[in-house]
Amino acid sequence: MIKKICKRGVPEAITQQTTPVTAFCYNLMLARLIGDIGVSTFSVLSFIYSLANAVLSGVAQGLQPLWGHCYGKQDTEEIGWYFRCGIIINSILSVFIYGVLFVFDTPVIRIFNQDAEFVQTASAALPLFSLSFIPMAINLIYTAYLFSTKRTETADMIAISRGIVVKALAIFVIPMLFGVNAIWIAPLVAEIITLVLAIWLNKITPLIYK
Repeated sequence: MIKKICKRGVPEAITQQTTPVTAFCYNLMLARLIGDIGVSTFSVLSFIYSLANAVLSGVAQGLQPLWGHCYGKQDTEEIGWYFRCGIIINSILSVFIYGVLFVFDTPVIRIFNQDAEFVQTASAALPLFSLSFIPMAINLIYTAYLFSTKRTETADMIAISRGIVVKALAIFVIPMLFGVNAIWIAPLVAEIITLVLAIWLNKITPLIYK
């Protein structure tokens, strides 16, 4: 039982490491490239990310027992139906969240800090940073879907990619290639790469009832 719990829990455990790993990498780069205002900006963006991630992860986690139930009765059609529902719901939610942050970027930042220079810097970064919420929402569904249908190793690969490996590489490499301001689109690039990986892995990893 302990072995099964650990095996099934790895993707979710890695997913929960996304925020601290991202924060660590960002703080290292921002302290070197932008300075204190960059670190302060990310602290606010990280809080907004955590809120968005909680909402989008909630949908994925809510679908897990439904997928598990369908898997238990070997109902492939219903599994696919819940998967499509998850993609649609999280896509709509992520676009809505991004739209709110894009339109109300300055008022949202002013909730956290009233300093004019900080507001200007963070307001410019927020729309770029929050674009990553859209592919992230779909990646969360893929991860939950795969490990809920006993494709844990595949889910692990997606979780490690988006949570640690690809995201860390994007944060370190993109500013060096495209300039300091490009650092805010690093999560978007990482999530898109992971989404392509998730779609491919889902295609080559068939649903097998064990």
